[in-house]
Amino acid sequence: MNGRHFGYEYSTVGRTRYYRADVGFNRRVNTNNHNLFVRYNSEPKPKAKLVSWRVYDNISTNFDWSGNMQNYNNESQIQFNFPRQTYLGVGVDIGYERVFEEEFGMKRPTGSTCAQTNTCTFWGEDSERSAPSGGLYIFAGSNVNKKFNFNMFANQSYGNLDYDFGNPPKYPRASIPAVTQRAAIAAGLCSVPNRPAACLAPQDPGAGKFFNMNFGVTYQPSTPLNINLSFTKQNLRRYDTGLRAFDDNIVSLKATYQFSRFIFARGRVDYDSLASNYKAQFLFGWTPNPGTAFYVGYNDDLNQNTINPFTGQLESGFRRNGRTVFIKMSYLFRKSFG
Repeated sequence: MNGRHFGYEYSTVGRTRYYRADVGFNRRVNTNNHNLFVRYNSEPKPKAKLVSWRVYDNISTNFDWSGNMQNYNNESQIQFNFPRQTYLGVGVDIGYERVFEEEFGMKRPTGSTCAQTNTCTFWGEDSERSAPSGGLYIFAGSNVNKKFNFNMFANQSYGNLDYDFGNPPKYPRASIPAVTQRAAIAAGLCSVPNRPAACLAPQDPGAGKFFNMNFGVTYQPSTPLNINLSFTKQNLRRYDTGLRAFDDNIVSLKATYQFSRFIFARGRVDYDSLASNYKAQFLFGWTPNPGTAFYVGYNDDLNQNTINPFTGQLESGFRRNGRTVFIKMSYLFRKSFG
């Protein structure tokens, strides 16, 4: 139901353990989700200092086909809108997350002693992990003037699960069994025939503190030129070891110049600090009418100071993964031959 001031929406979806996506992937199978969204919008006042405001509450929960709770989350948000398409909002998330051993590998049999030998999928006696979570976020944006606008989002949350896959080489697994394993390897204990159980490091998902920030700026000094810069930062630090599971910074710079209605040039450069990867894309296009087009482009993909996935050795400096130069042409025949 979508009214002028009040609205709500209820949705539900379920996936069996055998569900597979035709394209892409799903974060979780063997899950059912129920979601309820309720919102209220004030009456707009275009000439007032506070043009309008909106408040909503979004409740969702997941459980598997055996009825086990997987997670729930309650998000509450309020947003204020001002002149010049300026907005400011804050929100609160309160939730709970739970994962099971069989979602990551083999489930331990009843009465199994794999916990003592470190051969279970999960480390220790527990075959599941769970944690309560909570967080606060703020977002804002504005068309400052005809040439400049910005948007931002920042979120600090607590109790987020690190699934303990690691992000090597910069951020190896940050769990207790992984740290213990690295210490045993460094001490030379894992090269002997009867190596200790510490040399095996089953997965150990654990809670941590998560930070997420996005910031974007658009600058249009003239009608044909548009420049956009965006920055994203995300990191997660585990509570039990105090180590970072990952810390990623992504910077993107994009510029477009419209020479005329039909001719344009576009360039984009992206940098990912976690992968130490640079990607560049440059394109020139001519589209005189629908169905007729001519493009010339160049793509480049480079890594800087990364580990070779085949040799395991550090490769210093820039190493090119691949580059492409392409020409694409199309023409629409407007007359049939029949």
